[in-house]
Formats: sequence, C-alpha cells, structure tokens
Amino acid sequence: MEEFDTEKEHIGLTSAKGVAALASRTFILNLISFATSLVIFTILTPRDVGVYVAVIAIQRVVSFFTDFGFGAALIQKKDKLTREDTTTTFTLQSSVTLAIFVIIFVLKDFIARGFNLANDAVILLLVLVFTIFVSSFKTIPSIVLERKIHFHKLIFPQIVESLVFNAILLFLVINRFGLYSFSWAFFISSIVSIPVYYYIQPWHIGVGVDRKSLGHLRFGLQFQLKNILATIKDDFLTVILTKFLSYTQIGYIGFAQKLAFFVFRYVVDSVTKVTFSAYSRLQDDKVLLRRAIEKSLFFVSSLMFPMLCGLIIAAPFVIRYFPKWQNKWEPAVISLVFFSLNAIVSSLSGILVNVLDSTGKVKTTLKLMVVWTTLTWVLTPIFIKIWGYNGVSIASFLVTLTIFYTVYLVKQVVQFSFLKSIYKPFFATTAMGLLFYFLSSLFVTSMASLIFFSVISGLFYSVLFYLIAGEEVIGDFKKIIFKK
Repeated sequence: MEEFDTEKEHIGLTSAKGVAALASRTFILNLISFATSLVIFTILTPRDVGVYVAVIAIQRVVSFFTDFGFGAALIQKKDKLTREDTTTTFTLQSSVTLAIFVIIFVLKDFIARGFNLANDAVILLLVLVFTIFVSSFKTIPSIVLERKIHFHKLIFPQIVESLVFNAILLFLVINRFGLYSFSWAFFISSIVSIPVYYYIQPWHIGVGVDRKSLGHLRFGLQFQLKNILATIKDDFLTVILTKFLSYTQIGYIGFAQKLAFFVFRYVVDSVTKVTFSAYSRLQDDKVLLRRAIEKSLFFVSSLMFPMLCGLIIAAPFVIRYFPKWQNKWEPAVISLVFFSLNAIVSSLSGILVNVLDSTGKVKTTLKLMVVWTTLTWVLTPIFIKIWGYNGVSIASFLVTLTIFYTVYLVKQVVQFSFLKSIYKPFFATTAMGLLFYFLSSLFVTSMASLIFFSVISGLFYSVLFYLIAGEEVIGDFKKIIFKK
C-alpha cells in the first residue's frame, strides 16, 4: 500500500488543490472582511456590537430548527446522488425554512420585548431568518460541487456574495446607518449570489419527497443532532447571557471572538470543508487516510500556531495604538487571549472531529458534543461569577483541552501520529513567540513599530520553520503543482 492507488491519489491531490484554491482565492476577501470589521469596531459602540452578536446568536438558534443535516448526508453518501435525493432535500429544506420565517415574523414583538431589542435589531433578526430560507436555493448546487471536490468553482459565488456584503456594509456603516447596515448587506448579498450558483452548477429545481431518499438521509439527522448540541453549547448560551451580562459586555466578548477566530475561519474552515469530502472517499483506505490526517494537522498547525501566538502578544498594543479606538476595546484583552488559545486547540480538534464525521462515526462525535456542551454550561456560570464576562472565554478554552480524548477516539478509527504532525510548528512558534514578546516589550511604542517587529518575528518563524520542515513542505508543494 505504499504506492498510491490512482483514483485515491487523485482525490488526495484534488483535495490539496481544493484547500489551496479556497485559501488563495479567499485571501483578498478575508482581508476586505477584516478591514470592514476594523471600521465597524471603530464606528460602532461596544453595545451596538453586543446587540449584533446577540441577534446573530438568536438567528443561529432558530436555524437549527431548519436544518436536518441533509446536506452533510448527501456529501457523505457513498453511492451516486439521484434526482430523488436532491429534490427531497430541497423540498424539505425550503418548506421548513419558510415556515420558520413566518413563525418568527408573527412572534417578532414578543421576541423584541423578551430581549429588549429595538426596531433595528428586530429587522436584522427577520432579515437573517429570511436568508436561511434563501440559502435553501443554494444547497443542491453546493452539495454537487463539494461531492466533486470542485471547490475552485464553489468559491466564485461565495466571492460574489462576500464582495457585495462587505461593500454595502462598509458604505452604510460609514454613513451611520447603524445596525440597519447589516440588514441591507445580508439581504442583498444573499439574493445576488443565487444565479451565480446555478450558472456554475446547473440544477433544475424540483419539488417532491421520496421515501427511499429519506432513508439515505438518516445520517443527516444524527449529524444535525450534533450541530444542535453545538448551537446549544455556543449560540444558545450567548442568548442566555443577555439575561446576565450587559450588551456592552457581550460586545467585548464578540470583539474578542471576532479577532481570535478570524484566522481560524480562514484557514481551518477551508481545510475542513475540503477534507470532509476527501476523508469520506478515503475512509476504506487506512494508509491514505492516516497520511491525509497527518498532513492536515501539519498544514493547519504551521499556519495557526504562529498567527495566533502573534495575535496574543500583539493584542494589547493593537488596542492601544489602533487609530481612533482610544482603548475602547481594552476591556476585551483577556477574553481575546483565551479565545485565541481556544482557536489554537480547536483548529486541531476540528480536523479530528471531521475525520469521525466523514467516516460515519457521527454517534461518537455526538457523545463528544454532549461532553463539551455539559462542560461549557457548567463552567461558564461559575467562571462568570468569579471573573465576570472574561469567564466565558476562560471556560471555552478549558473545554478545548479535552482534545486528548478526541485524539484517542480518532485512533480507534485509524492509527496516526498526533504529536509528530505538530511538533515542528510548535517548536518554531515557541521560539518566535519568545522573540516577539522580547522585542515588543522593549521597542514597540506605536502601530508602525508594532507592524515592523511583527514582520521581523514572522520572518524569523519562516526561516526557522524552513530549516526544520522545509523538505517536507517543498515535497508536498511539488506534488500539488506537478501531479495531475
């Protein structure tokens, strides 16, 4: 089994190119999104940000009533997709999401009173729930492209949607439209991208429910049950926190999460989105699956470790010297540190959970999610009592330390080396972190000097990483470029 099977080698190389496509083609978009976020954090008050975070959390809680995990079931399905499969999925998804929107619209006044939401926040919630219904029209083209591992095509409608969203949001925020800016941006961008999906991956919309297809989709119910627990663990907890913390404090939490998980969303989401399809195709070949897992862990850790370590060290200086912030976000520093530590560990555990899901071990990940949800709901109130709103981030980090149990569970599926996959990036990051901390403590006095010493530290990491892992990286890069 040392030689790659032609078809499975193609899957591995296609997956690697898929990750590269997602990462490279979304690089500029992520910079635009990040720049937009910085403008938002400059103009909006922490309370406005807190209200936005709370409304997003309410919308996500609502969304788990609209998603049965059928998309994941169709991606994971070993057999060829049928017309009945896609039609059944679309019919159920669109019907349920439309019904939920009507219910939320009828109950909007009750929700507004319950969470003390002004009219702009209520309109934002209605728009967000409506976009859930709109997204049902994008589901099937996305699933087909993901099954083909054609992420280089899937990225185009996402680019259109992201560009439209950020352009509208930035324009309206600058012109002081407040939360209404988000409502218009979400509404317009969600609709504009629909024809792009159907142009890239045509699919004739059909309505109907097939019993046999429902049987194939049972995996999705288990998968979605895990997602429901994830929603309870994170978003429903945020909704509950509105009763114990002020919107300003929730704004600090939201600010810290946004910065800490920005890199996470960019790198890890690109990897897991592609590898779910790839792991599903390789699940019967333990040798290739092991290699794929180890390469994923190595790639993610080599990027996430230095970037988040740098963010932890630079955060106090960024908040102090960023133009017009005037230390507005200084109370979020502790939360930012612990959310960044959370993101470092989660970047690895996310890949491992992806392995379990894609190999059909959804019941195992469901048990994991029960453990994480229980720990989160037990620790968070206790830590809030001790450390205030910073207790949310501290609790979230401690829960991620259960990664060692996740490693054990994945090794029951396929034997792989966890520490061997990450020790080189960890060593290089530790050395870089010590250098950056020393330089910033002594010499950083402005945003310009912070950027300068950040670049110096980044170059140091790059050189050191090349010395200890250069041959491995170059070898993998040549495979991606020259293999067809």
